[in-house]
Parts: sequence; C-alpha cells; structure tokens
Amino acid sequence: MMAKVKGFKALRYNKEKVNNISDVIAPPYDVINKEQQEHLYSLHENNIIKVDLNKTEGDTKYEEAKSIFNSWINDQVLVQEEKECIYPYHQTFAYKGKGYERIGIIALVKLSEFSDKIILPHEETFSGPKADRLKLMKSCKTNISPIFGVYDNSDNKVEKLVKEFIKSNNPIIEAKSLDGIMNKLWKIDNFQTISEISSYFETKEILIADGHHRYETSLNYYRENPDSETQNVMFYLTGTIQEGLLINPTHRILNKTSASKDITGSVLENFYTEKWLGDMNEDSLEPDEFFYIDKKNDTNLKCKIKDKDLASFYSMSVYAVQEKIIDLFKESYENVGHFKSLEDAKSTINSESIGLILPKFIPADIMKVVLNNDKMPQKSTYFYPKVATGLLFNKLY
Repeated sequence: MMAKVKGFKALRYNKEKVNNISDVIAPPYDVINKEQQEHLYSLHENNIIKVDLNKTEGDTKYEEAKSIFNSWINDQVLVQEEKECIYPYHQTFAYKGKGYERIGIIALVKLSEFSDKIILPHEETFSGPKADRLKLMKSCKTNISPIFGVYDNSDNKVEKLVKEFIKSNNPIIEAKSLDGIMNKLWKIDNFQTISEISSYFETKEILIADGHHRYETSLNYYRENPDSETQNVMFYLTGTIQEGLLINPTHRILNKTSASKDITGSVLENFYTEKWLGDMNEDSLEPDEFFYIDKKNDTNLKCKIKDKDLASFYSMSVYAVQEKIIDLFKESYENVGHFKSLEDAKSTINSESIGLILPKFIPADIMKVVLNNDKMPQKSTYFYPKVATGLLFNKLY
C-alpha cells in the first residue's frame, strides 16, 4: 500500500461575496517579501495574506489570523463544499519567453512518517518555520495552503482522466497570480471518478516538491490531535513528466570572502574547469556542472564534477559545491546568499564575493537521493511555478 489520496469538502471563497478571486489569492508565505505583503494587504479586505502571513507583531498574529479566518466563515465569505471533491488544477504561464502549462489535482493525502517511504522529503528543514506554521495551524485548525507533491506519471492515467473532465466542464475558479500565472480549478464530485483516482495512487510514492515545513507541521499537529480529520493533509499533486514542471536551482553567493584566491585555487584543483567567456546561463549547464565567478581574481569558470566524485555527489553539482566550496571554506566568508533569480544573483556578485551559478534539476536525480535515505542541501530546488494560496482550504475539525 502506498499513498492514500481522497476527496474533501473544501472551504473556498464565496463568489457572491468576492467576485474577483485574483484579488484574494497570494503566493506561498515563504516567498513573499515585505513590499508584496503590503501590496496584498491593500489589494482586498479578504486577501488570504491576512491569515497566512499576518503582519501583527509577535504571537498575537496567530490570534489575529484565527479571528479573521473565523469571521470570514461566519460571514460566509468562505463557504464549504457540500460533497467531497477532487479538484483539477491547471496553470498556464510564461517563463523566459516560452509558454507552458501544468496540470495537477488538489486532494487530501493521508499523513505518513517519512520512514514509511510513502511521502518522501528531499530537503533539510529549519525549526523556525515549523514552529510558526504549527502555531498558525493550531489557531485556525485548517490547512491554509496545499503542500506541493510530485509523482511518477509515466503511464499518464490521471492526466488523461483530468484532461477529459476539463474539456467538458467549466472551471469553478479562475484567478491570476501576482506574477501573471493563470490558475484554473475544476471540481470532480463523481464518486466513481474519485475512487479511480484514489486507487491509482495506491501504488505511488509522493515526493514533496515544496512545503516540507508544512508537512512536518501537519505530522506534529496530528500527533498532538489524532483523529480522522487531522490524519490527512491538503496536497497539490502533479506528474514529474511534463514540460510545465520546472525545477530551477537556487544560486549561491559567498559574501565578504577573505580568501578568494585560495577558494579559486581549490576549485581549479577539485573540479574539471574551463575558462568561460560567454554568457553564464543555468540553461547551458548539465546537472554535474556549475559556473564559478571570482571577480577579484578575474576568474570565470565552467566547472564539472570529477569522475571519481560523481557517485558520492549523485552527479549533482549542488552537493559538490556544498561540500567542496561552501563547507570547506566556511571560515572564509561572512554568509551565503541564496538567489532564485539568475539576474539577481549575477547583479549581487562583487569583488568581495564569489558567485556559484547552478544548473536546473531532473526529477529522477532527486528521486535517486530520496530513495537512498538522503536529503539535498537546504534551499536547493525551486519548483516553478508555485501553487497559489487561497484557492482552497481544508478544515481540520
């Protein structure tokens, strides 16, 4: 027995009270900066930011979030579905000038310990965000946003079924994210179809793409409050084999380096390197390559993991960079900056820093790590696009 997936009676915005859902959705809480938070606050009185990332100081914000969320339910700003549903979720977006689409579903997944190898983590987590999310979950008793999970869809069964459904039914939600992504949601309430989707996942493992902290929080909440409502968590599930699943890297910058010459010497010794004069673009890198920029010593390199190190680093440069540069020289720089945008990373590099431009990821490589009981360094992957918060909510009571 593998993943247990089921429908649920989602809470969602009442169109009679909120006519434009685009005004009330938000990006995931952990990618929102202060300016975006302010903008979302001003966008609509019922924007989900007021619950998911309330700006009241200290722990009072969780009480404030609870009060706001409950008032929306009482005032029927949020209404609950009458039947259990699984929700097809379609996103269309542009990235680097090319158009993409991604299809998935939002459903409930039964919680399981990582040791069961049903739900698989791939990154290390921090204690701070878990404490924050647990306080929010305790106050609102609701999954505010879905965890982003991926699964092997080489047989294409769920996609086929969902695409057929989408073709002959109208969406229940259409909303545009801040970054221009179009989000459309349908609902399947047919018992037979839901059973078909559920039984399909009984042979599947689910890899957490985004939401490790929220998943571990849900596990902790369930341990404290074990019952039939808390044993499931809301997931967005999408197949790994599709063009619209982009797994971008998070680039690293070593700030205020005091030994750039030594670091560069070590890189020349520990990797295959070639001087690089062209554009440094993540798209031109293989998974075992990276670009190295040392402005102080006028050194731009394209680096590749040596053959003898490939197996121990899973043929992924993110591991090699972590061990042979970031960890090895941790006394030689002040901190590590993490950048999801290549342009932001490049513009930050100066004569006192060292830039490490990393390649995109392949889902199969990440699975290799996970199935070996291993995890990737913190802030390695950036699955794009993100899943919008505020489309659906799952009550835990």
